[in-house]
Amino acid sequence: MADDDIRFEPAEGLDDKVLELPLVGASAEEIANRIAEVARDSAPEETGEYAAGITVQKTKTGARVFASDFKSAWLEFGVPSRGVPARFILRRAVEAAGYKFKKRS
Repeated sequence: MADDDIRFEPAEGLDDKVLELPLVGASAEEIANRIAEVARDSAPEETGEYAAGITVQKTKTGARVFASDFKSAWLEFGVPSRGVPARFILRRAVEAAGYKFKKRS
């Protein structure tokens, strides 16, 4: 029996699509770190304080990602009275990593 040489050519953009898949079997802390990286990459660059304040914290049941800069809420949710639109940076980072954003209850 002859050995067959089978090669698969990856579809264009496959690497990018794989990076968008949820991390299967990853720990909550690894997932939170990935979400934090995405959020830091999409944070505004004016001062860098928002990106620097994006933090991962291990919890009893997993991990959480939060922004600790005092202007974080303004960036996330906007300031409608001043015409500043919401950017939803953390929410979009969660979704970009392939997960669903869940509001705190």
